[in-house]
Formats: sequence, C-alpha cells, structure tokens
Amino acid sequence: MTLDFRPHDAIVARTDLVGAEGSPVMVFDNFAAEPEALVDYAASVAPFPPAAQSFYPGVRAAVPMPFVRGAHGYLDGALRAVFGLGDQAVVSGGWEFSLVTQGPETLSLRQRMPHIDSTHPGNLALLLYLAREGQGGTGFYRHRSTGYETITEARFDRYEASLKAEVAALGEPRGYVCGDTPIFERIADYEPVFNRMIAYRSRNLHAASLRPGFAGDPDPRTGRLTLNLFLHYRAKSS
Repeated sequence: MTLDFRPHDAIVARTDLVGAEGSPVMVFDNFAAEPEALVDYAASVAPFPPAAQSFYPGVRAAVPMPFVRGAHGYLDGALRAVFGLGDQAVVSGGWEFSLVTQGPETLSLRQRMPHIDSTHPGNLALLLYLAREGQGGTGFYRHRSTGYETITEARFDRYEASLKAEVAALGEPRGYVCGDTPIFERIADYEPVFNRMIAYRSRNLHAASLRPGFAGDPDPRTGRLTLNLFLHYRAKSS
C-alpha cells in the first residue's frame, strides 16, 4: 500500500505558549487529508513489534517514507519559524506508529513519570492522534521543586538529583501520571482529537494523559494509535 501525505483542505493551526517558560506547542487540527488510510495501513502491518531501546510502554511499527517526507515538507517552514531553527539541517529522527499496550502494574519508575526525549533544543517531537475519543492525550508538566518545565543540558544534573531525592522521600508514583502529583504540576493538556497533530521540543516535560483504569490495546483500530515523528535539526557544518 502506497501512503503519501496530503494535507487536509481545512487544517486549523495555532501555536500555544505553554507554562511560565512560554514553550511553543503547535497544534494542527484536521492535519491529514486521509487519516483513515493511516489507520488502515497500521492495521495491515499489525501486530507491531515491541518498542526497542526505548522507555515507550508499548509497541511500534515504521511509517512509510513517502508520508514522512510529505509531512515534513509541509511542516518544515512553520517548524523553523516557531522553534527558531533558521537554516539548520535535519540530520536524523524517527517515524513510527505507536500503541500503548502496557498495564500500569508493569511499568518501570521512569514510565510512571513525566519525561523528556532529549535535552537538545533542535530535537522536535510531532504526534498525530489516530485513535477515537477516550484514549488519552498529552500533558505537559512543571517539576515543582526546581520550577523546570524544560530540561536542558545545563539543568539535567540538578533535575536528576532533585528527582531522585523526592522519589526516595515521597515514594514511587503508582501507574500512569495523569494530572498533578506531589512532584509534578500539569501545566497544559491536549485532548486526543482524531487527526490532530501537535509539535513540541523533545526537552519539554511531558507524558501521555492515561487515566486510571487505562487498559493497553494492541489493535490499531481500537487502541491508542498515534503516529510519531522525531526531527533533529542541527547547524550546518561550514
């Protein structure tokens, strides 16, 4: 099956500035012209293999490159403008369909807390929701004791030390985080509207908003299906 990207003819776009740090989160409603075709493709390659070398609590499968190239080409100018990327080159990334399948009782400590994917300011995460309502969106968080909403390289050691001490004093969280906790405050939450794309820096503290009782489903037609693009921008070498 060929899977090319075509934009919907009624995309509604906005950029939010989230939290005290004003981190940009781009939102594109009605993103893909044929989102059902993406679901059909994902179903055709199921079951997905487990996510390798990752804290992701589920399974993943590759997205066809024609869709990735088309989506990136459509978004590139807007991403550069909003995230201040100038003429930097895209040097790497990843592109996957993802399904959360792990139950709360199987999670590691890191999977039960807000996280970052990278400290680098040029690393972007793009997330397209392809599940129906009720599957859980994406929340952004502030670490209460440090006030950090993004974890940069300069902040990383202090953040990790504070987090370790807090978990030792307060105990490990139970299940998926979904809202305020003693350690984290949720500062924004994006609903999983079908065919909505959000884009943000990978260093923003974030977590899937999975409510108590969430049961992972490996079926792309009924589970929490997302399409994830990770784009890494770097300065061009002279």
